Amino acid sequence: MKKFIFEKSNPEWSGNDISNELDNFCDLYENRPIKNNKGGMLFQQMFSFFFLLKRLKPKLIIESGVYKGQSTWLIENTLPNSEIISLDIDLSQREYISKKAIYSSKDFRFHDFSKIPENTLVFFDDHVNHVERLIESKFFNIKNIVLEDNYLPGKGDFQTLKQLYNNYAFNHNPGILSLIKTNIFFNKIIFKKIFNKNYNVKIDIDKISKRVRDGNADVNWFENINKIIDCYYEFPPLIKYEDLKDDEFVKKPLFNSMPDKLKNYLNSSKEYNFLTYLRLN
Repeated sequence: MKKFIFEKSNPEWSGNDISNELDNFCDLYENRPIKNNKGGMLFQQMFSFFFLLKRLKPKLIIESGVYKGQSTWLIENTLPNSEIISLDIDLSQREYISKKAIYSSKDFRFHDFSKIPENTLVFFDDHVNHVERLIESKFFNIKNIVLEDNYLPGKGDFQTLKQLYNNYAFNHNPGILSLIKTNIFFNKIIFKKIFNKNYNVKIDIDKISKRVRDGNADVNWFENINKIIDCYYEFPPLIKYEDLKDDEFVKKPLFNSMPDKLKNYLNSSKEYNFLTYLRLN
């Protein structure tokens, strides 16, 4: 019988290794610059990412999806000696702006990463099809990947690897108003192409794909992606809570009972999005 949770190779850490970092993270989390980061990284995701950063110690972190900037702050305060490249097609929402990070509004796929450290890590929190992001990462020879949102079937707003493993093809329904705006944007591209022979549509067409995010029609695509995965690890939820349904898709919680340190962050700890680490071969 097929498992609902994909696993491949054992990571170089245990559940105890993760839980032992909780106190250190809580001390750091108290100093976060953005107290209300709804829609962005919250306690659960930040703790898992914090652990990975400390464990892997990449020389360069590329984050795709900046939003208010909480993840940028986390990276530079966890690994102050590492380089940071922060990408977002809309950088106007930033509340925290790092003096250290290199910012760009170009999408991940349009950058030149030919001269990056071997242990570079890319952090995807941009709601782009995971299949596309893994193919792009493989092209750039980036082996360490973190997927911030790896939603289960029927959840989320884009195609995730967890959905694909469970034979679920995501179909996006953005609404009539959003589709009308997308149509207007597309028509502008066509007119610019007609009247400007030097106009290159590649980046603008890519922006349309961000607006209509239908997933892979062929769910068997997971087997193709599986060929380039060396290690796959979903971080477990910190605790079990009532809002988390579909137990067959969820790992056993890290803690059986609520640690005292966690009581202050109970609400945000409910925001569990299956943060996942992958190492490509």
